[in-house]
Amino acid sequence: MRTTTSLIALLGAVALFGCSSSDSGPQPSEDELLAPPAEGTGVQYRMVSTLDPGQEIERCQLFVAPPEGLNVNRELVRYSGGSHHVLLYATPYTSIPTETRRGVALDATQVHDCNDGPQADWDVTGVVAGSQSPDGDSFLEGLPEGVALKVAPGTVLLMNTHYVNASPEAIETDARINLYTIADDEVKVEAGMLFHYNPFINVPARGKSTARMRCVTENDISVVRIQSHMHRRGVGYVAHKVGLDGTMKELYAHDRWEGVPSQEFTPFLEVKAGESLDYRCEYNNVEDRTIAQGLTSRDEMCMLIGPYFPRSPAYENCNTEEGLVAATWFGDGTATCAETFECISNGNGEAEVFGCVVNSCEGVGPQLSAALACQMTGGNGACIEACSGEDAEACNTCVGEACAAEMEACQTATCD
Repeated sequence: MRTTTSLIALLGAVALFGCSSSDSGPQPSEDELLAPPAEGTGVQYRMVSTLDPGQEIERCQLFVAPPEGLNVNRELVRYSGGSHHVLLYATPYTSIPTETRRGVALDATQVHDCNDGPQADWDVTGVVAGSQSPDGDSFLEGLPEGVALKVAPGTVLLMNTHYVNASPEAIETDARINLYTIADDEVKVEAGMLFHYNPFINVPARGKSTARMRCVTENDISVVRIQSHMHRRGVGYVAHKVGLDGTMKELYAHDRWEGVPSQEFTPFLEVKAGESLDYRCEYNNVEDRTIAQGLTSRDEMCMLIGPYFPRSPAYENCNTEEGLVAATWFGDGTATCAETFECISNGNGEAEVFGCVVNSCEGVGPQLSAALACQMTGGNGACIEACSGEDAEACNTCVGEACAAEMEACQTATCD
């Protein structure tokens, strides 16, 4: 029987994840890439490294933002072929660490391997910029005049790439991110970056599956554009806006996991307080093993990404202003909420637990999600102290009491 403490450990790490999927392609020449911004108009961050023949690797490099900070109104991203993405994260560090989270000493100002995903080695707090196409749309595009994404003075930034060299010769990779800025007195509204991530993915061997998540906002926001992110099993994606009356309006749909299109909104997409963004990923697994969510190209992801304003830091990662989970997860199976929790309790490892949620029926999504969120966050934060030590019984008792209402609603929820 799975305990509350193990559920917290297994599910409580749902936060920011790095994107890791890749494909090879032609290498552009130096002049086809990207010159730095003119002096006084922005900054360029660049990663260059060499890949051995047949090598697949994820790499990172840390930089320090200028002492005056950055007000980013526009970005351009270009990188040589062989990678599916380039990302620039913000971190909580005030100086560049001298060792990773796993205690490995290194010079992080230089390009270094981070093949388990950047979050395995470094803390991240949000996404600043990025692209999923060597010469296509970047994440932070289309902000209006006077709107900017702020990077605090001296912020440590983490640049991340994932490359595959499918050729028989060594290749040099080159990735560049230009951040174009405006002055402090020009900033009228602060922007943010949506980075919604659904962890409940389980695609059986030689099978199909879906992952669907809905995020309600507590504040009025204007969304500039959205993009999806999946790995190579992704065969379909659709995003909707959900009105206060539950009406769903399709915003964006396609069937591509690479060369991903973006959906720009003109005028901007207005999402009012109480409304939601709802998105679904569809998968087809041709491998002889189950594929679950994870940080590498061996795993899968289901994300909705895009710039918006004014900034709502909690909603960027699908949380409430109180720091609680604001997500509703919908399965595509037939299991009730009670049956799903029994499955979770008896599950063995992440993949099976994620599969329990995927196999739940759509009708119990709200009740299942409320119960899961309460468990994941230690009784919606009420049991942080009880669950911070080694007394599993005290943690289980506290969470059982704090989540009693959610679990009761789950037990009585039906698929009808």
